[in-house]
Amino acid sequence: MEGNCKLGNPNEDIGYLIWRVFKYWQKGKLKILDEFGLTSSQLELLGAIYHISRLKTEATQIILSQETEIDPMTTSTILRNLEKKGLISRRESATDTRARIVELTRAGTELFEKAIAKLKAGQKRLFQNIDAETLKNQLRMLLQEMDRLDKTI
Repeated sequence: MEGNCKLGNPNEDIGYLIWRVFKYWQKGKLKILDEFGLTSSQLELLGAIYHISRLKTEATQIILSQETEIDPMTTSTILRNLEKKGLISRRESATDTRARIVELTRAGTELFEKAIAKLKAGQKRLFQNIDAETLKNQLRMLLQEMDRLDKTI
């Protein structure tokens, strides 16, 4: 039995490369979010509220939990913190007394728009020297494959 294992060059491993790109991208994202006093999960929820409200649909806590794939209890905690910061408001639904409707305040909308603009500018700089359309197409194909595999598990 041979004692040494040949793992090869990690830069030839797709999983390793995805991990490295993700770590680098996440580090830059967190640095920008810190400037705005936001966490990644807070940004996700602000973004979900922002986009759902643009569809003229009420954003309930359960819908937000499903959209962001953040468990309901954690969603509630994050929303409570966003409400303390004055970025969202919550009210009872007129049609379902168990549901809470979540809306962005003016301050929440402004902060989200500024944060997302800065994130997109950073992302644009990061991807300026690559073929972004090819990358997006490859990532979409990868997501489709992951969805397909997820359904077979």
